[in-house]
Amino acid sequence: MKNNILIIGFGDLAMRLESFLLEKDNSILGLTRSPEKYEGSNVLYWDWNLKTEFELSDNNFDVIIFFPKPCEYDESGYQAGFINSLELIKKSLEKIEFKSFIAISSTRVYGSSQYGELSEANKPEPSDFRGRIVFKYENLVKSSFGSKSLILRLSGLYDDKTNWINSFVTNFDGQKRNLPNVSTNRLHRDTCAEIIAFTLNNDLYLNNDVINCSEGSISYKDLFEEIYANKNFSDYFNCDNKNIREVSNLKLKELGFKFK
Repeated sequence: MKNNILIIGFGDLAMRLESFLLEKDNSILGLTRSPEKYEGSNVLYWDWNLKTEFELSDNNFDVIIFFPKPCEYDESGYQAGFINSLELIKKSLEKIEFKSFIAISSTRVYGSSQYGELSEANKPEPSDFRGRIVFKYENLVKSSFGSKSLILRLSGLYDDKTNWINSFVTNFDGQKRNLPNVSTNRLHRDTCAEIIAFTLNNDLYLNNDVINCSEGSISYKDLFEEIYANKNFSDYFNCDNKNIREVSNLKLKELGFKFK
C-alpha cells in the first residue's frame, strides 16, 4: 500500500530508507538542515535550531518518522537535539493529520548496571545523561502522540566505511583503551533502514509499541580479530567487566523480520 511519508531529520539513514520505500511507490518528503546534500530526493530546508515551526503545503501524512540528533555531544546538545526539537515538532504538527509517529531512539536507555538479556519488558535504568535524556525523549513521545507512537530503539550503528577499532589501532599511542563491557550490541545502517521499511510495509507503524532493533551481542575481541588476525587484543584494550549484556531482538523476529 502506498504511504505518504514525512521524514524529519533527513540524513544518511533516511537516504538508505528511501531506496527501500520508493520500490513500493511511497511518497516521501524530507526535512533537513542540509538539502544540498540530497539532490534527487524530495527535501525541504528546516532547522529546528532556529526555533521556528515548519509549515507544509501538504497537511496529511500516513507516517511521520523522526530521526533526532544531538547538536553537540554534551548534555545541552542532547537536550536540544532530543527534547527541544521534539517539542517544536509537536507544535508544528498541530495542523497536520497523520496516522503514526515513528520515533527513532537508542538502546542507550539501558544503563551500565543492566546485564543479561535486555528486552522491551526490562524497564530502562539509564546511567548517564545521554541515556536519561533519550529515555525522557521516549516518554515525551508517548505523552505527546499516545496510541499513534511507535518507538524503535537502535543499537550502535555501523557500516562498512566506519570502524573505530581500526582507527584506534592505526593511531595507537601506547595507551590502552578501557572498554565498558566485554561485548557490544550493534546494528548495520542498511539493516536499520530495512527494519524501518519492514514496519511500514507490514503496517506495524500503526501499532503503539516499543521495539528493540539490534543484531545481537558480539565481543570486542571478535570484532578486533575480524580485522587483525595476527595482533593481540590485550595489547590494545582492557576490559575488567566480564558481564554479558545483550539487547534482545526476539520481539522483532517474532513480528516477522529476518536478519540476513
